[in-house]
Amino acid sequence: MTTDGARPTRGRLWIAIAAVLAIAAAATTWAVAGRDDPPAGSSAATPTSTVSEPPVEERMLAGAGAILKTRAAAVLTGRLSQYLQYVDPANKKLRERDQQVFANLRKLGLSRLSYQVDANWAPEVQAQHGPSARAVRVLMLIQIAGIDAAPRATGLGYTFAERDGRWLLVDDDDLAAEADLKAYREPWDLGAIEVARRPGVLVVVPAGERGNAERLARESQAAIPIVRSTTRRVPAGILVIAMADNRSMDPEWRTGGHPAAAVAAHNFAPANPEASEFKVVGSRVVINPGQRTRSGRLLLAHEFTHAAMGQLGNSAPTWLVEGFAMYVENRLAAQNGYEQELAAERRTLLREKISALVVLPIDGVFHGDYDEDSYGVSWIIVEYLVTKYGQAAVNSLYADLARGPDAPAVREQVLRKHLKSSETALVAALKKYDGPN
Repeated sequence: MTTDGARPTRGRLWIAIAAVLAIAAAATTWAVAGRDDPPAGSSAATPTSTVSEPPVEERMLAGAGAILKTRAAAVLTGRLSQYLQYVDPANKKLRERDQQVFANLRKLGLSRLSYQVDANWAPEVQAQHGPSARAVRVLMLIQIAGIDAAPRATGLGYTFAERDGRWLLVDDDDLAAEADLKAYREPWDLGAIEVARRPGVLVVVPAGERGNAERLARESQAAIPIVRSTTRRVPAGILVIAMADNRSMDPEWRTGGHPAAAVAAHNFAPANPEASEFKVVGSRVVINPGQRTRSGRLLLAHEFTHAAMGQLGNSAPTWLVEGFAMYVENRLAAQNGYEQELAAERRTLLREKISALVVLPIDGVFHGDYDEDSYGVSWIIVEYLVTKYGQAAVNSLYADLARGPDAPAVREQVLRKHLKSSETALVAALKKYDGPN
């Protein structure tokens, strides 16, 4: 993908599937932000009893709650000294990291920030920091002003220890060996950042790449109108992450066997006060570090489409999810002067792939039958549906299928409801399709 949105030279668009970033949260959590600390335990009152000291873990939870509340408030009000107030003075590297994270978070322009300690995750003793030290799972809830409709959750591992009767944050990576905490790192954890903001868009890049941030912001704004007009959905905004560090991209985010060029990763938020269940509240687009300076409006339009449609549900068939995004992308490509290339690609697909179609592309082997042509085949299917039934009907079909369940019988029923056609009849009609009028 070239920087000006040109078609890729290999003749097919390298597109990522929509990816879900799983938030590791246990069945119950202890809420820190917006709630009083839990009361300390005490023994029964008798003439001979004495008040016992709460156990270490109970004291740690109370101390951690106070620290996390202080840190959240410090970020929102811009008080670095308050943010570092409870960070171990002896751990210079931790303080340096925290100072950088603070500066990065301030650049994002947050409207809300809070933390929750996962009470169902057993605190781990970390004797290297002292007898009272415990590592716990923490859920960070962060909302960027003008971008996120609701706070999204991300997992952290923090170690707290008692020093001279005072609880401190002494480390932030003692749980880093946990797969769900090391596969993906947030951009503010990966060194100094720069941001570029446009209405509805915030781009995050490494320090020193301001030019690329501005370019991606312009390309994003070029992609947004076609996404909105086609999907008929207007997300609050979109966060675009284009870091150089490979840890910004989960290695599991792959498409067709190779690393994805970009993904629209779901944002999750607690669905209940206990944070025992989660719901999708939006998406962010993460660009593969190796593609960050070359990705343009076509790739962004594809991923923004996934982001716009993601909240409808996860049960839509892959051919519709990817075909819909390809359809939006190719509409933008046509607007940018690639009508002849699209026409040639359409003719090839109709002649070599659609003519041999027996069933609609199947989820589990989406890349199996057609390899990367699975995206092209899916594009042709959606283009045919829009040409035959109209955009509104296709959008309604998508919404119903996304809600699920994804059982074949249910999908067949939804097809008949919106298209008055079975899958068999749809495949037969596709074989006669020769392109839009």
